[in-house]
Amino acid sequence: MIRFFAVLTLLLGLSGCYSLSPTQIDDELAPTAESGTAYLVGVVGIWPKSAYTAQEQMLLIRKRGSDEFASARLHNEFYARTARDVRETGRGIGTLFVMPLKPGRYEIYNVRFDRGRSVSWSREDFTIGMQLEAGKAYYIGDFRAGCVSPSDSTCLFLHSDHLERDAALVRAQYPQVPGLQRLDMPNLYTATPFIREENGTSASVYKAMLSGKL
Repeated sequence: MIRFFAVLTLLLGLSGCYSLSPTQIDDELAPTAESGTAYLVGVVGIWPKSAYTAQEQMLLIRKRGSDEFASARLHNEFYARTARDVRETGRGIGTLFVMPLKPGRYEIYNVRFDRGRSVSWSREDFTIGMQLEAGKAYYIGDFRAGCVSPSDSTCLFLHSDHLERDAALVRAQYPQVPGLQRLDMPNLYTATPFIREENGTSASVYKAMLSGKL
């Protein structure tokens, strides 16, 4: 009987491993034949050296002046996961997201980290603006999360650029998507401390906290 339940648990885990979508898009933001399509592309995941992690890490994106939003996430639980498109040593995993949107002005405006027993986000929205045009695919980079302690709800993303790696993933999985072009986000700093450049100013302190050294 014990063996039966062990096998059943394993099968349930395997069947649900990659069943979750990495994106959610409100209907008002979904492209139509008349609007054309702009693609927003990146990776959301767990920073390889993180000592503590969330079950789900999420970027929230909306059209300027609208309450309608879209999200990109990595969900990582035994029974339900998004795809592990990127794998590294340690805890490092990442989910590729390819988000088809109506063209227009968008912004990354918040983040969400779900640790099961607690959920955290920025109490005030920030603005990382993006102008998206039809027929183009925009790469916004790699967002990897970690948390500062096993019990504290404080988590954050480290942002980096892996255009060549992620362009190859897109070509293999989404051949209909145009070639990626890097989208500059000079005001990423407005999301501090929830998003930091992995190799930017003060990054060493944040990385030390996420790795458990501080």
